[in-house]
Amino acid sequence: MDIETSSAVKLFFPNPSLALVYFEAIANSLDAGATKIHVEISIDSFTASDTLTIRIIDNGTGFNDESFARFRTLMKPKDGFHKGIGRLVFLNYFRQVAILSEWSGLQRQFIFKDNFDGKGDAEPTKEGTPRNQTTLTFSGFAKDKVKTYDDLKPQSLKEKIIFHFLPTLNSLRDRDIDFKLQISLRTQEGSTQKDFFSSEISITPSDLPDLQVKDIQDDLIDIHAGIRMHYHIKRSDVAASLLTAVSIDGRTIPISLLQPSAIPYGYSIVIIFSSTFFGASADSSRQKLILPDGLTEAALYAKLRREIGELLTENIPEIHEKNERTKKTFEDQFPHLLGYFEGATVGIIDKEEALNTAQQRFFRVQKEILQCEYLNDETFQKSLEVASRTLTEYVLYREKIIAKMKAMTHENSEEEIHNLIAPRRNDFTQGKIADDVYQNNAWLLDDKFMSFRTILSESRMDKVINAIRLTDEISGEAGRPDITMIFSADPADSLPVDVVVVEIKKKTENEKENQYSINQLLDRADKLVQYCPNIQRVWYYSVMEVNASFARSLRQQKWIPLFSFGRVFYQEFQTYRGDDTIVPTPMFVMSFDAIVADAASRNHTFLEILRSVMKRNHKPVSDSAKPDESLDAA
Repeated sequence: MDIETSSAVKLFFPNPSLALVYFEAIANSLDAGATKIHVEISIDSFTASDTLTIRIIDNGTGFNDESFARFRTLMKPKDGFHKGIGRLVFLNYFRQVAILSEWSGLQRQFIFKDNFDGKGDAEPTKEGTPRNQTTLTFSGFAKDKVKTYDDLKPQSLKEKIIFHFLPTLNSLRDRDIDFKLQISLRTQEGSTQKDFFSSEISITPSDLPDLQVKDIQDDLIDIHAGIRMHYHIKRSDVAASLLTAVSIDGRTIPISLLQPSAIPYGYSIVIIFSSTFFGASADSSRQKLILPDGLTEAALYAKLRREIGELLTENIPEIHEKNERTKKTFEDQFPHLLGYFEGATVGIIDKEEALNTAQQRFFRVQKEILQCEYLNDETFQKSLEVASRTLTEYVLYREKIIAKMKAMTHENSEEEIHNLIAPRRNDFTQGKIADDVYQNNAWLLDDKFMSFRTILSESRMDKVINAIRLTDEISGEAGRPDITMIFSADPADSLPVDVVVVEIKKKTENEKENQYSINQLLDRADKLVQYCPNIQRVWYYSVMEVNASFARSLRQQKWIPLFSFGRVFYQEFQTYRGDDTIVPTPMFVMSFDAIVADAASRNHTFLEILRSVMKRNHKPVSDSAKPDESLDAA
């Protein structure tokens, strides 16, 4: 051979597989006009890879002078479709291939191995009936092990071979040329667990799927050559299977257009694209599609995906039904991303991928808006839209907090409830408003407290608690009253501040204990004002069990009932500083369910308004129009 083979193998087959050995040998047999091909695999056991031998026997025209001349000279193909190097993959897996070929009363016998010298004279066959038969015997397995059982099992190889040669085999069937390809395995030690044992299987015209055809024309891809889509969709009782490929020279090159998860359970789908402009567009190992100049993979694949999407929608109703349910889920749970989801989907929507893609598009728009030094009219409108989306995202977060609080029971500790309203042992400041807004949940009580940012750390909170502790009171789980305080600013500064105090009382139906708890509120407020003289207002919330009897008692004491989905009572008190100046102290007594129900009502109304606006103003994006492209000129 004119080229040193071991180096050529690495150059032209950088990522080979044992399946390529079968493919190349069978391709040569089919090129030689063979209609009967027998693949014989022999191995003592799967782990005894050194005992592997493969014999491939066909009834083709054999290694006559013309074909042998091409074989012994590397890269001398017979036409523009063949590469002239396929046989190199033989030597990547086997040290030698013994070849015996008979045709027209002649025979040629030689051994193909590294640094093959190209010698192999034709001789008359021995006495007997002349026949056309070529046998390739592969021996001396050159790898440490066979990677997978599927490279040896007849059933697995049958599926691979049918798909790889489907265009050629389908053409033979269409021309009424009978063929039979046998695959046999002989092993001394099988494996029931791996379904690995001696067996034989065949491929005949009846095994081929019946392919339907749809013609595709797209001037942006090729003004002269169209694309033909050959497809087969079959209902089955097993997991979904999907094969997509392009056809080049009667063989397929797989292309990844969508994931098998995009196909409903119980469907087997084969889709093969063919076109004259593909030509010989494959790499040397026939594992990768090489596109003509001027045609990008993105443009081609986008077109093919759209065609597959239409095909699947027409033939598999479950896809449309599932996708509609998924889209409804997106509208309900992720309204801030409406308009960023793909408009045209292929197969079943992958929820995780769709959400990630939409979120990344949203992030890109946010980033571009924030990086703009100047907002023209267009980007100003875009910034308003981004702001509304961000607000919607925050309101969705609030829905989760409400649901979490609603799920709490008497088994949850007071500390857990306090931490949900505002995590204790943290310092929240105005300087970290973007981050802290997702941790300060004082809006559960009233939306006006969203602007309150300072929550005292552990050490500072301890000092305050000790200062406002009442005589003989029962401390909470942490050895102190169950109180959360949120300030409008840092109380250590000299500026006046408001403070929200949330105190959770132990659940009890005892009216005397509840009444005593209310009296404690005024004492606590007084101590707090004396300890922190720059407090200008105290918003005090006492969360306790409020039954019908206690509610009547509160009204007798001039507590005002407020509209609520639970029970909420309000009264305005006054707390006096040491200099007799007044600190307004509005107090609220509320049941736990009132916090949850009222917050849910406010938030849901806000969310429905935002969701309605998003649905009305935004359509799904397509491949040709992304929502962030309008910013390119800004």
